[in-house]
Amino acid sequence: MSRYLAGVLSCAIIFLCTTGCSTQQKKHLTIDGGNPIVYRCENNDQITARYYNISDKSLHFVKVLLPGDTEYTLPCVLSASGARYTDDREIVWWTKGSFAFLEARDKSGNWRIKYNNCKEIADK
Repeated sequence: MSRYLAGVLSCAIIFLCTTGCSTQQKKHLTIDGGNPIVYRCENNDQITARYYNISDKSLHFVKVLLPGDTEYTLPCVLSASGARYTDDREIVWWTKGSFAFLEARDKSGNWRIKYNNCKEIADK
């Protein structure tokens, strides 16, 4: 039993020592995107969204600027159709094509549409 344990520990030490000695250079990650897209919603409020992704495509996220200058940074999460960005606490930003809507939690913690039928516009 002690030989087995010594062998396992030896392998673990060798593995840990050699993984830090890789000759492969690590890629320098960058953030792509960020061009503003302005949406006008059915109540005439405007929302500005800036979509980003990490250069290795491991993460997509959006910065959403709401009326009143409240800004949220939200990661893209799994969606059956379109794109869904959420922190799962306060808001959800849904997009499909040039349309979007925003849900926010009410006082009871239920999701409610706050900005609906938001359409991408060419200019502010």
